[in-house]
Amino acid sequence: MEFKVVIKNLTSLTVGGGSSIGAVDIPLNPMVLPSSTVKGVLRTAVVNYLPNGYSSCGKVEPEEIKKAHKEGGVCDVCKLFGYPDSKDSPCFTLTVNVPKVSRYEITRVKIDDKTQKSEEGSLFTQEVIPPNTEFQVTVSFRDSCGDKALKLLLYSFLALRFWRVGRNAMVDVKLGEDLCGKVKCDQEMKEIVSSLLQYMWGE
Repeated sequence: MEFKVVIKNLTSLTVGGGSSIGAVDIPLNPMVLPSSTVKGVLRTAVVNYLPNGYSSCGKVEPEEIKKAHKEGGVCDVCKLFGYPDSKDSPCFTLTVNVPKVSRYEITRVKIDDKTQKSEEGSLFTQEVIPPNTEFQVTVSFRDSCGDKALKLLLYSFLALRFWRVGRNAMVDVKLGEDLCGKVKCDQEMKEIVSSLLQYMWGE
């Protein structure tokens, strides 16, 4: 099954990964918002806001994931997003359609976490995408993964509203369509879909 999601940055967005050789200290990633970045933050977000009835091993390093799965079985999060040595591919893939965007350079200052004061000589420049840029995301979900995995994927998008992307950008998320027109929705699914049909933080 394929469906659309829209991700809108509420604050300036920078996903690193570009060459730092040049006038900007922290340039944008050449892909602006890579699919791998979106998938990674979705996973992190849902682990931190895991809904009742779902399991997560809470591990990141491949060897630790393998150990956790050996002891307690493969968790729901890893079944959805994939894990080392899995015989199956992940339950979904993402494609991000990057719009034509304006890029700006801003100057920031590094703050010492302990003193909460600016560090001497700590000014740096950062290339950003301005707020309220919308990214169209195409999600391809493998139906054989089942309804529980689909719900967890949608919960991941809900959790992303409370997480950060790249260098601490806040984002909002909404579905591009009513999924209950494509899949059979129980009450839980209807509530998830309803929550995602419009932006949480306003249009």
